[in-house]
Amino acid sequence: MQMFIKDNNFMFHHEKNFLNSDVLAALNIKFYNIFSEKKYRSVDDHIIELSKQQVNHEPLFQDACSRIISIFKQKIQTDNLQLAKLWLVQSTEQNSKSLALPYIPHFDKHRYFKAMVYLHDVTDNHGPIHLGYPKNFLDIEKRRNKLPMNYKELGLNTISNQEIEGNMISMSGHAGDVIFFDTNTPHKAGMLSEGYQRNVLRFDFDIKGLNDKPKFYERILKRLLKN
Repeated sequence: MQMFIKDNNFMFHHEKNFLNSDVLAALNIKFYNIFSEKKYRSVDDHIIELSKQQVNHEPLFQDACSRIISIFKQKIQTDNLQLAKLWLVQSTEQNSKSLALPYIPHFDKHRYFKAMVYLHDVTDNHGPIHLGYPKNFLDIEKRRNKLPMNYKELGLNTISNQEIEGNMISMSGHAGDVIFFDTNTPHKAGMLSEGYQRNVLRFDFDIKGLNDKPKFYERILKRLLKN
């Protein structure tokens, strides 16, 4: 599957002016209404999650999702994209921790294809996502598939600066832009400056076969470790 992505030469893409001003205004109103109504599940105090089924009941999100899928299909040449979840994220400097994930370069254990919709202009002060190109020797897919259950504690999904070509790119952009990326791409969250807030919609998509379920004994062990 790594070669499938590499052959299509896709790691990330910045789609400018993806949403017009009318759609953007409606999405901003919906975004703030959802945070104030507390209708959906809160992942954290600044993150709200909608399932695929819940997105289907929100026409604005459903329409944006359909358009995003059409761009992904052009980039990675697949019809197997399935929405996993939508996150509404409202970040401030208080959510930024420079020495912890996701604020250091890394890849995700669960491989998604993500699309981040900017609901306002995002400058470097707003802490945009940073993306980079891995050096040729770095096989992220192989490393990802070998991650143990305690990979976060061991920092095994982090990527050193020496494994990245040049500097990571700060993906600043304008309201209505969308950042598309494969989470096998080295990425990190940006640090917000004091007094700034970043509001984004993040659509996470699965592709069948990329994330096989763990074996039965691994699932049992994971449950035991939680107790």
